[in-house]
Amino acid sequence: MDDRVPCLSRLPSKTTYSKADKLRKISQFETQISLKMTRDVTTNNLKLSKTDDVIDNWIKKTSLSQQPPDITLLSDIIPQSIIIKNTQKISSSSIQSLSENNFERKPAVAECVDNNYLLDLAARLQYGEEKGFKSRLQQYFLVNYKSALRIRTFNFLIKVLSCILYCVRVLNDEGTLTEHLTNSTHSDYHNLFWVDRSHSLWIIQTIVAVFSIFNTIIHFIITYKGSIVRLLFNIHFILELVTSFPLVVSVFLTTGREIYVPIFLNCWLANGILNAILNDINRASSVKHSAVSRQYLILFSTLICLVFTGTCCIEHLQRAGKNKIDLFTSFYFIIVTFSTVGYGDVIVDTKISRLLVVSLIIAAIIIIPSKVETLAQTYMEQKRAGVDCTQGFAKGDNHVVVTITHFEADFLNNFLTEFYAHREHQGFIVVLLSPAELDNKTKLLLKIPLWSQRVVYIRGSALKDEDLERAKMSTAVACFILSARHINKKIYTDEHTILRSWAVKDFAPHVSQYVHVFRPETKLHIEHAEVIICEDEFKYSLLGNNAIIPGLSTFITLLLHTSRGEEGQKSLEPWHKIFGFHSGNEIYDIRIGDSRFFGDYIGKTFVYASFYAHKNFGVCLIAVESCDGEIKLNPGNKHILDIDDRVFYIALTNEESLSNFKKDINKQRKNMNKTLSIVQAKNLADKETAVKETEDNQQKARIKRTILQKAKAITTFKSDTPRNDNGNNNEKGMPTIDQVTGFNESSSEEEDSSDESDSNEIIKTYPPVTVYIGTAPVVCHMLKKQRAICCLQIAEPCSHCNYKTASEYNFPSQAIIVAVDKTSSGLYNLIIPLRAYYRPVEELHPIILLLELKDSETPNPAFLDSISWFPMIYWMHGKISNLENLLKAGVCNANSIIVIKEGYTDVEEHLADCSTIITVQKIHRMFPTLRVITELTHASNMRFMQFDAYDSYALQQSKFEKREKKHGSQMPFMFRLPFAQGNVFSANMLDRLLYQALVKKYLVKFTRLLLGIEQTSGSGYLTSFKINKDDLWIGTYGRLFQKLCSSCADIPIGIYRTKKMDSKTISLEMEKIKYEEYLKKNEFYRNNFYKDNLSKVVTEGMRHLGMVCDEYECKYEDKDKLSYVIINPCHDMEIEEGDLVYIIRAPVKESATSKKINPKRGLIRKQGHLSKETNVLSNYASQYNEVKDETH
Repeated sequence: MDDRVPCLSRLPSKTTYSKADKLRKISQFETQISLKMTRDVTTNNLKLSKTDDVIDNWIKKTSLSQQPPDITLLSDIIPQSIIIKNTQKISSSSIQSLSENNFERKPAVAECVDNNYLLDLAARLQYGEEKGFKSRLQQYFLVNYKSALRIRTFNFLIKVLSCILYCVRVLNDEGTLTEHLTNSTHSDYHNLFWVDRSHSLWIIQTIVAVFSIFNTIIHFIITYKGSIVRLLFNIHFILELVTSFPLVVSVFLTTGREIYVPIFLNCWLANGILNAILNDINRASSVKHSAVSRQYLILFSTLICLVFTGTCCIEHLQRAGKNKIDLFTSFYFIIVTFSTVGYGDVIVDTKISRLLVVSLIIAAIIIIPSKVETLAQTYMEQKRAGVDCTQGFAKGDNHVVVTITHFEADFLNNFLTEFYAHREHQGFIVVLLSPAELDNKTKLLLKIPLWSQRVVYIRGSALKDEDLERAKMSTAVACFILSARHINKKIYTDEHTILRSWAVKDFAPHVSQYVHVFRPETKLHIEHAEVIICEDEFKYSLLGNNAIIPGLSTFITLLLHTSRGEEGQKSLEPWHKIFGFHSGNEIYDIRIGDSRFFGDYIGKTFVYASFYAHKNFGVCLIAVESCDGEIKLNPGNKHILDIDDRVFYIALTNEESLSNFKKDINKQRKNMNKTLSIVQAKNLADKETAVKETEDNQQKARIKRTILQKAKAITTFKSDTPRNDNGNNNEKGMPTIDQVTGFNESSSEEEDSSDESDSNEIIKTYPPVTVYIGTAPVVCHMLKKQRAICCLQIAEPCSHCNYKTASEYNFPSQAIIVAVDKTSSGLYNLIIPLRAYYRPVEELHPIILLLELKDSETPNPAFLDSISWFPMIYWMHGKISNLENLLKAGVCNANSIIVIKEGYTDVEEHLADCSTIITVQKIHRMFPTLRVITELTHASNMRFMQFDAYDSYALQQSKFEKREKKHGSQMPFMFRLPFAQGNVFSANMLDRLLYQALVKKYLVKFTRLLLGIEQTSGSGYLTSFKINKDDLWIGTYGRLFQKLCSSCADIPIGIYRTKKMDSKTISLEMEKIKYEEYLKKNEFYRNNFYKDNLSKVVTEGMRHLGMVCDEYECKYEDKDKLSYVIINPCHDMEIEEGDLVYIIRAPVKESATSKKINPKRGLIRKQGHLSKETNVLSNYASQYNEVKDETH
């Protein structure tokens, strides 16, 4: 049997049986087998030879099939006895492997394939049992791709050669025929049947014709299936008879050697062979060729055949006319006729020629449109599929792959802008891989010259190796795996992300992955990724911190945003210039040994280096990474800088980008001073009204700043008043600022002596129960004894507590209400920073979770179990749109309310935030003084937050937004008042954190520490304090920086400034003229009707719940104030009353007592002391006195 089995490697790889054919063949086969088996079992004489006859009959009946059988189908229908019998005819090794099964069961598909049985039978079914001469021809001409390709290529060349020989014959035809053919009585049509052909040319054409006839006969033999009629009507066979058979006959007929043969028709045979060659190339080659190029080639070859056929026909038919034309003229005539209506310079004068022209035009109309349509469809499909990168990129080009379910124009624009904002990425190519087709807006974006040569789109799935190969994933520098936002259940999106990440890891294990997911529990499955951004972790922790540190969401968003500080510089608004300029600050890192900023402070304390680096260069040192690899925020005076330490600082630009160090630093200072002068100019009127003593003090301060700027030593410092030789103040009553030394000094921490509250109930430890696997170990304030689950529901009385509203609990501090439409594990990350161990117990705010659940539905038991260990955390059913639910949650006395939207509604894209915006607006109208922090799906919708049609200044911000868009800003909405105040946040702003991670690998870890998601031993923490009138003695931000560093080792990083909108603050000319009359008409209506009605609705609701109405007062907020953040202010910026200073406080030990820390402990006035190291610059007092004498 083995000798008669065809080569299994040459079998077709795919089965194309239809379902009906399978069922029909199964039925026929089972019928024959069952009849035979029944007869044999009855006689107890089962003979293997008869079984062989059954299979042989089946083989003969199925041998006519054009498609190979389904191997998996055979394993289910072949009886066990036949398998046993046929395995005896296979190799001994196969028999041995099958004999281990003892034939107690039917072999599985894998076993049969491994033993070549099913493949053997498949070959017999397809190509017949006998491997005779016909079978060998089939293998050589059809089955074997390579040999079939060679044969077809040879036939193609033969056909092309015959057409070339025809042209040679036409060009050499002089019209001289033999004597017996040159009779004057013959008509002109006589020349159509006889031509002048040289003997040598006849021999060559005859040899070519013999090869063609031979190939036709072979093809007839291997494709013959019992029908000669089908062969006779085959167009290929007819053309072979017309073009080759007359030449073969002329070998035996001497007079037929000059008969005309239309050999030029072989071009159509060559065209058909070319199509077959293209099929063989796609089958034999491992490289897939473009379908569009194939259609182009087919269309081009068809056009050539039409033109060539028409040229040869016109030339030959005009031999019978008076106007005889040559081959080139005929070619010109055909081209002109096909392309235009003809010029009339060349005409045909025979009826046959004219009829031929009409026929050719009709044929072209029929053939060409169908080919063009196929080409157009193929081109459009390939265009939708994107570019194929299998041929690679230019030498030296690096590329990254970005894969997501669906690309949006805004999202893609943000990614490309952020990615190419870094100098290291300028030579990169971005490959977009997505299974969805790009929309028109995104297509237009990619056609912009800025991106057209740098971005490649491929339509495909990351789950398919073929598409990953098209994207050249194996040679990519990195792969960004992003999650689609607009899906109602984000867990499904994370599941898709996990599979894509696994597929990329399987295909290219060495490629770094940067993955974006939603749920924290997803991180467990993609630990192999280089960087993982969990949106819920960052979003919830940022919103939680924003509740106790106002404006922090805006501060972090701008800090993670790549900008040059050019936003708002062309605006007329002073606060736009300051806000926009300082938004250009970013986080950078550098090794101290390679730094000019910090290289001089090796061996000094961290705080010492932070102050003097800010003073001399305007950079803020905030964190360090030692040899242990742990990042520490402000490790305090205990950390001594080493040459190998890597430090992290906030600056307008990184040190490596300063080509000319001194020149660039001076340029930055000049820009800072220019921006600072705007603020100082606005405060000039107040300074002129100050007393003369204040003017003298300011003059003294300017003199001292001038002296210090000229000093060369970096250890100089600012002091309020000069000192005499005895170290006493020259002027009494003026406080002094302690000097920042380079030694480890004990910081004087001023703490309140109040007793610890609930010291017997709250301890500092790790949470005993976590919501999800993979939670970072964070020490928090925890209860010694777990609360009962029933006590967590604040609005439902239980056996332990009979309270029904939050006001009845009499919390020591204002509560934070968190309104969520759906519960998720991410809420755990909102609680962690608010219950961190370093926050005093007295400052802990109660957290009330307002969950939009069904009445019978409760949160996840695991979630309730975890929050029951935290102090003062409750939950309740309700919606923020329901006033009664808000009153029960204690909205009247709340610190703030956080509105988070988890689900996604299937509405128009930008209307997804509609319900949230309307509800927040309702809350804002009823409780104007309540601080509402809202998460929006689309950042562009923040213009609707706290919308007031009568606030003309807020409405004018749209003009600035449009102007910033024209200037190319990626955050044109940054000057919208809700965003500048830090009351609005969009999660897609965190996407930039992932985009920068390729260059700043530390950024994700750093942000997690800053937000309190993780904790590192010996690391500080982020907090804030407010400047009041008594603190204005400190003067400037630089003096504040020095005082905090010297007294308590705290490092300020920014300011949240609230200013009154007046002529000193804003310069925009309000369009009051057209509003005055309208406002006057509606002033009474607004201030009384709506206010009274809203107040009445709220008070009635409180009476219904039995609450005290005195807790509510419907007073409108002061709309004459605006707030904004200033990142890393310059050294000379003046501190103003109401400023909220962001600081990174020095680390607190976990074992430290939970006493209430004075937030302004560093601003307590005390007499300064001289450093033993610097000795206050011995020439400082003398220089001061010299300048003072000169002024007098």
